[in-house]
Amino acid sequence: MSSTDLLRCALPEPDAELAAFSRRPFIRTAALEALKAARKRPSHATPALAHFFRTTRRLGSRDRRTVQEAVYGVIRHQGILLRAGLHTDEDLLEGWARLMEGETFPELAPGRPAEDLASALSVGYRLAAGWLERLGDVEAAALARALQGRPAVHLRANRLRCDRDALAERLSGEGVETTRLDGTPDGLAVVGRANLQASPSFREGWFEVQDASSQRFCAALPLGRGQRVVDVCAGAGGKSLALAARGARVEAWDLRDDALRELEKRATRAGAEIRIEEPSPAPVVLVDAPCSSTGRLARDPALRWGLEQDRHLAVQRELLDAASALVEPGGVLAYSTCSLVAAEQAHTPPDDTGPWRLEDDVVLWPHSSGTDGFSWRIWRRMATGG
Repeated sequence: MSSTDLLRCALPEPDAELAAFSRRPFIRTAALEALKAARKRPSHATPALAHFFRTTRRLGSRDRRTVQEAVYGVIRHQGILLRAGLHTDEDLLEGWARLMEGETFPELAPGRPAEDLASALSVGYRLAAGWLERLGDVEAAALARALQGRPAVHLRANRLRCDRDALAERLSGEGVETTRLDGTPDGLAVVGRANLQASPSFREGWFEVQDASSQRFCAALPLGRGQRVVDVCAGAGGKSLALAARGARVEAWDLRDDALRELEKRATRAGAEIRIEEPSPAPVVLVDAPCSSTGRLARDPALRWGLEQDRHLAVQRELLDAASALVEPGGVLAYSTCSLVAAEQAHTPPDDTGPWRLEDDVVLWPHSSGTDGFSWRIWRRMATGG
């Protein structure tokens, strides 16, 4: 039997001052209102909370941060709090405050390993069991700690405006301290908190906020300067912008018009030329598929409430099938997700569009990579049967 306490492997670092502040009636009332708004449509908890914090004007900056800490703390640790018999939002908030004071609920007996890990992470049993099977107890506990923590903010220096060192120097002058991100050619990590969108560097397109995992994927794509790339699920364009900054000729497409409008706005700020048009055959085709987003649970805790790990499998299959048909002979097909679900990472191109050669197959786990969870596969379409 493992000696790893999976039930308590991801408890928060105690902060008695934060716990005391969260119990103030004004803070507690706002936190209960936020939780109520999120619970109206659990699958849309993330935008509901974003709307609440954006529109609740009575909260000052410190109050807002405390309410956010309390609300997201309840969401992160709801599993163990439910195991402790706390069910109402009032009780869950008080239970979270007790966790911040160092409570470990020693009276709770361990259950099955997957049950304990699911409680520690506030996720479903099947998801926790899958991670235990792939990682084992010790690494699964390390993953839980990473997913329950607060990830750093990563930036990508925009090569069309500057290099990484110039960006770091300018940001320092604006009061934003950074460190270099290992494993990325253009990445910086923000030290502490910063209002990045208010900085002149952001307004003038010197950087984009982009996790190191996504930056590493973009850097892994085999591109020559001027290479034509079709991004069939571009969204708001984070990867399209990164590839354009490498000198690629990017054509982006997405079914969501609002996402494409945001991409156009970002491209203008970045000084990037990105064509928005329906996909056509190309030497490099990128599919950043919709997924469970399980790799982003640390960055977006409320994703837990709408998490359905099989929900996107069919559309992922359809997108990869369609994209594979667009790859020119000798060209490259790249498939990525911010998922840590094995089934979402296992897709392959259909045989009738090949033959294909797998050239890269990467899974980034947050506890070992220091990034969001992310995975990609890159294939080359063989011109002949080789």
